[in-house]
Amino acid sequence: MDDRYLVETPEIVDLAYDVAGLGSRCLAAAVDTLLIMLFLTGLGAALFLTVGQLVGESGGSLVLAAWSLLSFAALWGYYLAFELVWAGQTPGKRLLGLRAVREGGRPITASASAVRNLVRIVDFLPFGYGLGALVMFADPRSRRLGDLAAGTLVVRVGVAVSLDQLAEQSAPVIIPPRAPDAPPTPLLPDLQRIAADDYDLAQDFLRRRARLSPEQRARLAAQLAAALRARLGMPDSGEPEPFIEHFVREYRVYRAMT
Repeated sequence: MDDRYLVETPEIVDLAYDVAGLGSRCLAAAVDTLLIMLFLTGLGAALFLTVGQLVGESGGSLVLAAWSLLSFAALWGYYLAFELVWAGQTPGKRLLGLRAVREGGRPITASASAVRNLVRIVDFLPFGYGLGALVMFADPRSRRLGDLAAGTLVVRVGVAVSLDQLAEQSAPVIIPPRAPDAPPTPLLPDLQRIAADDYDLAQDFLRRRARLSPEQRARLAAQLAAALRARLGMPDSGEPEPFIEHFVREYRVYRAMT
């Protein structure tokens, strides 16, 4: 199942969203449902202690009717209010790092939020989001019926990037220099086969490798070195990390020549 949602902007730039899966959405819904139930319990107790005491035992049906109306308003208004104030998030979604957006990655509107939450009643059938969970499982973007009706989907919220992190990502990679007697031409063959993205990926690995676990570091280094050697038509032998450093060093020479 494809968990990426790509949006092409008018500037021909692709924006990628991570689509929220069934598990994370169910956890967010459980948190929201728990908060709603706590509120409704408090509301029922407040109505019983105020209205119920004023009208007596004969007013039990009145209290029940008032509680039913207020419960529906709270159940529907909870999602609508939070999604509008928090730009597509409820407390449960915020806790799980999720956000409801419109197709195309646009912010959710009042009408879209109203439609997706009114249809929530159908998604809840027969009980416990049974139909909604079934539709989300079948849909490649994990959308329930409310999302399909409103033209929305739920995505994962990206992690904020600080200026320090941006500076770190753009900082040059420090590797051992070339030998003093090295020729002015690259020591690796066929570097013209290498794309700029491959070079950037190698630099990114060298920049981040100290923060990886030993297992992750060894696995990624082996995969990257094997891919680079395959591009260059070289046998896959030798230590991966020294080769990646050697590749970056020699590719810099190649770029300086071209």
